[in-house]
Amino acid sequence: MNSAARARILLVDDEPAQRRGLARALVRDFDVLTAEDGPAALGLLATTRVEAVLLDLTMPRMGGAEVLEHIKARFSDVEVVVMAAHSEVEAAVAAVRAGAYAFVMKPVDPEAAASITIERAIERRRLVARARALEERVGEHEQLGEVITSSAAMQDAYRKALGVAALGAPLLLVGERGTGRELVARAVHRRGPRAGGRFVAVDCSALPGPRAEEELFGDEREAAPDGRAGAGLIDAADKGTLFLDEVSALSLAAQARLLRLLTHGEIARAGGEPRRVDVRVIASTCADLRERAAAGQLREDLLYRLGVVVVELPPLRRRREDIALLASHYLSRYARAHGRDVNRIGPEAARLLREHAWPGNARELESAIEHAVISARGEAILPADLPPSVSGRPEPERRPPRDALVLPAQLCELPYAEAKERAVDAFDRIYVRRVMQRAGDNLSEAARQAGMDRSNFRRLKKKVAARGDEGSSREAREGQEARDALEMREARGARLAQAGARAAADAEAGPDDDDAG
Repeated sequence: MNSAARARILLVDDEPAQRRGLARALVRDFDVLTAEDGPAALGLLATTRVEAVLLDLTMPRMGGAEVLEHIKARFSDVEVVVMAAHSEVEAAVAAVRAGAYAFVMKPVDPEAAASITIERAIERRRLVARARALEERVGEHEQLGEVITSSAAMQDAYRKALGVAALGAPLLLVGERGTGRELVARAVHRRGPRAGGRFVAVDCSALPGPRAEEELFGDEREAAPDGRAGAGLIDAADKGTLFLDEVSALSLAAQARLLRLLTHGEIARAGGEPRRVDVRVIASTCADLRERAAAGQLREDLLYRLGVVVVELPPLRRRREDIALLASHYLSRYARAHGRDVNRIGPEAARLLREHAWPGNARELESAIEHAVISARGEAILPADLPPSVSGRPEPERRPPRDALVLPAQLCELPYAEAKERAVDAFDRIYVRRVMQRAGDNLSEAARQAGMDRSNFRRLKKKVAARGDEGSSREAREGQEARDALEMREARGARLAQAGARAAADAEAGPDDDDAG
């Protein structure tokens, strides 16, 4: 085990010679504590941090099964590996069912059995602890309704946004779609003095063009019971926060009225007194507002007013340390939502998640994990469970009807037995290649998708490969034979042509002079 990750273990054995021998061997890889019986072991665990226990099943004062029960009840995060004689296999299996990580047989080989098994037990303990820590962090963020991140860049942006939560100045959030702009806006609302008011989110790009102003500012032609004009979304956010997503999508006329709201806190009325509205505006965009202003699509004075405080939210590809944290969060959420027993992400699937570019940011990651949770057939998410855009595998083809098989015309010209043999060979070759591609060249996953035992699928793959080599050589022989036959036909045709040319020449020349005399 790496010295930087050197673990402390407890060896519990009532036989002094075996205890000393094992301790001397294991100390090369671990910090080893020893105990001669169960009570001594439990006393050490109560005062000393230990990651794993190597426990003899047969001891006089307190049996190993009883010690295991106490450890799992009081020190549940400690992994236990039990040692058993060959006559105690049933007891060892029962210990594993009771919570032990594994068992090793006596006489114990410290190199080949105990050390490796303990290393794996400690690795599992650390993975579980890491996953639990991730879940706790995610739970804290969910409880507060905050952005889930461990990225320094995202944390800086989040702190900057929360730093102005108590102010009434406009806030502009800049970032790609799916980077959490609305989440940050909601967090700012909750942390500010308007938390008791409403948070009204408006997607400006989705507002109906001709009626966008009425939706936002209200209909001046309609009167509410209190004498005010027909209320709009801004009125709904009075005393609270108005979040304008993709603010640059507003028409120039709506931008002019928004500027007045930001500058004077009021909404102008045609032919009447403006009405006051107490609202905090948070805007967001994924566009370059300066380019929009230069192109005449955004009022320049509105740009300055919106940009009093600007916070840029980095895309997911620039904060890859957040991918595992977010994936764990979405996995827990959708496993609960869909009632699936999926609780972890396999190492190869995790690698694909880390390496993907995530053009859709956290929103795309969320969709990918939900897809994987629904597709998974076991407790772990595998590469084949991820969407093709993430796993890199081709889109699944629709299964054709049973009578949709098309045979090449050449096969139908062969005898039945030979045609069937060649068709089966081609099917096996194509099927194995497609399944392996879909499984990311993972043999176990390909066998699972094919509904076959791993060893049977491996034999089929080898048989296909052997047939391919044989078929290649056979095709080469057949091709050479065809070329030889063509050359013979061409040579024979050339000879016939030459003979015909000589006969024609003799006929044109007529009889020789000597013959005439």
